[in-house]
This record gives sequence, C-alpha cells and structure tokens, in this order.
Amino acid sequence: MTVTPTEPPAIGVVVSAPDGTWEPAVRSLLGQSAPPAAVTVVTPAGASPDPRLRFVPCTLDTAADACVEAARALSTAYVAFLHGRDEPLPHWLCHLAGAVRDGVGLVTCGTLRLRPDDLVDGIALTPGLDGAAYAVRRDLLGTTGRTAARVMVPRLLVRRRSDDVAATGSAARAAGAALVESVRLTAAVDVPAPAAPRRGRAPDLVSVVIPVRDGALTLPAQLRALAAQEYPGDWEVLVVDNGSTDATREVAEKARPDLPGLRIVDAGERAGEGYARNRGIAAARGDLIAFCDADDVADPGWLAALTAAARDADLVGGSLDSSVLSPAYADEQPMPMTGQTDFLPFARGANCAAWKDVLTTIGGWDEQYRGGGEDMDLSWRAHLCGYRVGYAPDARMHYRLRAELTSLARQKWNYGRSGARLYAAYRHAGFERRDGRTVLMNWSWLLLHTPDLARSPTLRRRWIRYGARLSGFLAGSAERGVRYL
Repeated sequence: MTVTPTEPPAIGVVVSAPDGTWEPAVRSLLGQSAPPAAVTVVTPAGASPDPRLRFVPCTLDTAADACVEAARALSTAYVAFLHGRDEPLPHWLCHLAGAVRDGVGLVTCGTLRLRPDDLVDGIALTPGLDGAAYAVRRDLLGTTGRTAARVMVPRLLVRRRSDDVAATGSAARAAGAALVESVRLTAAVDVPAPAAPRRGRAPDLVSVVIPVRDGALTLPAQLRALAAQEYPGDWEVLVVDNGSTDATREVAEKARPDLPGLRIVDAGERAGEGYARNRGIAAARGDLIAFCDADDVADPGWLAALTAAARDADLVGGSLDSSVLSPAYADEQPMPMTGQTDFLPFARGANCAAWKDVLTTIGGWDEQYRGGGEDMDLSWRAHLCGYRVGYAPDARMHYRLRAELTSLARQKWNYGRSGARLYAAYRHAGFERRDGRTVLMNWSWLLLHTPDLARSPTLRRRWIRYGARLSGFLAGSAERGVRYL
C-alpha cells in the first residue's frame, strides 16, 4: 500500500540524551519539512532559549523510564523516539506520518550507520526495535495484551554513528519494551520520497576522481581523453593512487601540461576502489564530483553531458560503450540504466557524478564492498535517502572489458559475492532474490553447457562468466547467512 502524506504530521518526539548530547537530533528535527508537534529532551542537564523544546532531567539509570513518562505526557496521538546524536533526514516525520493509518501501533524506519569519520558503516533495514528510530501510538505505551498493526518504512531516514549503538540501543529497547508485546502484525509500506528540489544550476567547480592502482599502461589514454573534453566550466582532475608499484605517478605527472588542474592524491594505506574514491572526495575542491576509471576512455562530450544532467539530479550515471575498447565481446555490452531490472536503477562507478553534499550526507562509498557492488549500494542508498538518481545517456564512457579469463572469472566471482551482500542489506527494502525456477534453470544451463569449455574460446568465455558469478552467489550466501542463489 502506498500512502502520500498531505498534512503535517501530528507527531511529538522524545529525544533520549542520557550522555548530555542532544543538539544534533534537535537541530535536525527543527529543520524537518513538516515540523514535530512537540519536542521533549530527556537529558541530565540542558537548556535552550527555544520555546519549542521541553527538558526532562534524568540520570543514566533513569533515562529509560523518563523517556516513557515524557512520551505519555505528550498530547499527540503518536510519539517518535530518537537518540540525541541521531540526525533524521529532512522528510523523516513526513514518512512516519504517511505510514500511520488504520490504527497502526508501531512504525519503524531504516537507519544509515556512519563511522566516526562520517563514512558509511552499513545500513539497518530490519523491522526490529533494537536501536531503531520509530514512532508508536501513545496509548500503547505501558499496556499489555493489546494488539495493533506494525509497519516498516523501508527507507534510510536517520543518520546514526556506529559508535553510538550502545547508547541508542539502551534507550530504544527501554521505550520499546513497554509496547513490543502489544503489536502483532508486521507489514511493509513504502511512502514515496518527496521529490528532491531541482538544483537547476551548473556547478562552480567539477572534480574528476580517478582511482588507480598499477595503471601505467592504460592511464595515459584516459588522461588524453580528459584533456580533450568539451566542458566549458571550471574543473580539476584528481588521480588517486591506490598503492601503485609501477610508473602510475610518473604517467600522471607527464599529463600536467595538458591538464593544469591535475593533482595526485595518495591512497596507498589500503587497497580498494571505495577507499580510493573516498580519499578523492575528501581532497576534492569541487561541489560536483565525477568518477571514472583509469582503464577506460571518456568521450569528448562526457563531462559536459554528465554535468548538464546533474542540474536535475543529485546523483547521475552515464552510459558505457564497450564497442571501441573491447569489440570482440559485443555480447557483453553493459546494460544502460533504463534497462536495469534489479531492484532500483544504479549509476555505475566507472561513469557517474554526484554533488559533494549528497555524498557527504549518505556517507560516501562503502569500503566494505570489494571488487563490485559498491556502485549499486551507493545509488540505492541515495534512492532510499530520498535523493534523485538520474541518467545521462550522452555522457558516454568507452569501457574496457576483461580479456584474460582468470581476471574475468575473478571479477564475476566478486560480482556474485557482492550480489549476496546486497541482498542481505536491502531485502527489507524490496530487493528480491531470484525465484526457485530461475535458479534451477541457471544451474541446469551451466551443467548442460559444460562441454562448451572445450568447444571454442567464445563459448568457454561465456561459460566462465556465468559459472563464476553463480559460484560467487553461493560463496556470498554462505558468508552472509542468506539464500541468494
């Protein structure tokens, strides 16, 4: 069922801050697109001249009971709970209000977990109460034996620091303990995110980030392609060296005469494209950041088309064309965003751009993904945080496919493992695994076509692509404790 909120939510909010830190949550609450009806802060000591805030004193031991009593004292039909360090996104209350219907007793939402350095540490989309931000019907607090529907809004509506889990968990569990036995039906509802405002402007400066590790052979062609870009605005190039042991840095230095804005950023502390891209974001001076790879070649109109599309999007993906760099593998042409069928459309990491403030809000690239899947995760987080993800088909990147079979098999294996990881993370938001009939057909095809390994190089390559990915599904499923075959 889809519900679109039309009226401001009549929801009061209790902020649990037994450690004395309540400003992040309150600041975010007062900036909501539909403000809370009331805000009560439960904290040892606090003061604010803002008349919209009410303070209730507590100690570490009494915070849980004080939260429940503060909730009962509100006059609103529903009460939402947050921890003092939480940062609800601007439409959090709108989503909770839209999910309240037909006597719903409990509404939970997704949380975006961040590391202390503000980079993403994962997401929480499970329907449970442990540490969740949620809203409850006030008359259910402290009751037993009553029943009411329970709903989850599968969106990432609250930013939360991972190092706050112990504190947030205690507050959420304590308040939730009074009602967890009172709700019986679990259902899912997706309230559409309010459309993000169109930026409608060109960026002041574009930063092009190229993560590279031992790319001395292919990087020169990409840098020449960037030097030939037709984009008329201001831009810079950041070559992010992810621990190269070849002549990558020397190659980049030689390109400076053609790319005066080129900088080399060190990211040799640990391997990984996500880590390298995040280092590039941190070093970037631009308000729009474009990403490409060192072994591809940008079309002359690439940056202009990507930047034009970003006027109407928060994150935008371009197209990949393998016909120039890998003409022998025409059947492996990457699918455009408009043809993607897995869950939500995503912008590929080899050709995308995002506004820097968006990347900061959603926590950048998840460095735990290795060898694939990180671009899907980034785009899906942006979707679920309410941002607009767009497509720029004219932003063409000439894409290089893996030629060596061992490298191809490793890539597809990693894609399969990442697929299982993505399913484990996003299944509660609607990412569905393949049905049993499809799984049986895939594995049956692989078995029946085993002789292809000896028939021809083309058939051998096709079998290895499929076999490595299906095997990756199995390995990832075992690692994540899910069934994604």
